[in-house]
Amino acid sequence: MKALIPLILVLTAWPVQAIEPCRDQAAKDASDEKALSFFRKQGDIFHPAKVLKMHHPSRIKEVASYVKFGEKRYSIFNLVTPDCRAVFRKRTRQGD
Repeated sequence: MKALIPLILVLTAWPVQAIEPCRDQAAKDASDEKALSFFRKQGDIFHPAKVLKMHHPSRIKEVASYVKFGEKRYSIFNLVTPDCRAVFRKRTRQGD
């Protein structure tokens, strides 16, 4: 019974450790691509994207992209999964 407890702990921790996070540059590129998709690729990136934080158990990163469309500037926040897929979270308009 005592040997079973460490085995269970190792098996439950194994999938989390096996997940390799998306590299920062790939996460930024995925976020910028997702952000530009809302503007039909007519917007421009006016500031480099930033990785704001990474959730350690799930390896999901929160990335901010900065898009200019006409005279308006937007901050678009996406969650990027370990396989580098960006999922939209929220948009804010700067200067309001």
